[in-house]
Amino acid sequence: MTAPSSETGATPGAAPRLSVITPTGGRLRALLRKARALAAQTAPPAAFEWRLWSNDPADATEVLRARLRALALPFAWRLDGGEALAAGAARNRAAEGARGTVLLLSDDDCLPDPGAVAAQLRAHDADPGVAWIGPLRLPAELRREARAEPFERPLRLPGGRASWINLTGANSAVPAAAYRAVGGYDPEWRGYGGEDPELAWRLRRRGVRFRHVADAGAVHLGRVWDDADKAYRAGWAHRRVWERHRALEVGLALGVHPALLCAKRSVFGGPWARWLDGEVAAYERAYARGAGDAARRPGAAAPDAPPAPDAPIGPHGAGVGYDPKGRSGRAEGTSEGGDA
Repeated sequence: MTAPSSETGATPGAAPRLSVITPTGGRLRALLRKARALAAQTAPPAAFEWRLWSNDPADATEVLRARLRALALPFAWRLDGGEALAAGAARNRAAEGARGTVLLLSDDDCLPDPGAVAAQLRAHDADPGVAWIGPLRLPAELRREARAEPFERPLRLPGGRASWINLTGANSAVPAAAYRAVGGYDPEWRGYGGEDPELAWRLRRRGVRFRHVADAGAVHLGRVWDDADKAYRAGWAHRRVWERHRALEVGLALGVHPALLCAKRSVFGGPWARWLDGEVAAYERAYARGAGDAARRPGAAAPDAPPAPDAPIGPHGAGVGYDPKGRSGRAEGTSEGGDA
């Protein structure tokens, strides 16, 4: 049973210009930090609203509702949920009824900088037909050495343009009309990864352009490089995106084209891999393994437990059994519960 919805702070007849879209589940502490980050925005509170979908059970969703009400947030917000949905479906449900002409896709483990909403509004005023991609950065307390995470190194094209593969649910603002015109996220997409590029490719085909907006940054509360399980699942899912759309650009941009997988095997699986960053090499091997295994099993869902991290990459994927124990698949700071 879903929890009743709650809308607070809305002024009748005054629609906000931007709607922040956030699915959440099991991350109360992170979400409350996000609520405070939104309350600290320099944009006027009437300029934006926050729309949430909770994947937690109804009782936990009611706890979240009470905690949000206790913050006395200065902007309008609405919480629905109490039912566990896939990531894309949860974002669609959060976006239902959103009143802004811009949808800022902003995950529960991403804390927008104080000027982020204002920067997105300025960007969309300048060019409303663009999906604007805000930068992400890892907090200092989670950083290992000087390594930059993948989300800190987005593809940058000349003239401030971004690639469609840069669009994610973490910190991307999309024209609401375009989002709805393509049907939003595929609600049937299951498993980790894939839902973002699948949506982004459909937006691109509809004519949406992609650009970076440097002053709309956010802190991302989790590392990527040290999560080989998620790398495997992402490789599997991205292969499925390519199978669905069958465009050469998709296979190349997502790194799942056979030629690119062969190159990954050579670079990250050869004897010289010992001189590479160990976690980066393991991540890339797992990604290639996932894409290769998906190619060998067309139409199959990703396994519950990926193969062992040190399993060799064969000509078409792992070619080995799956590790029955798997790994936790959780980076620090991304699965928080309890009170803040």
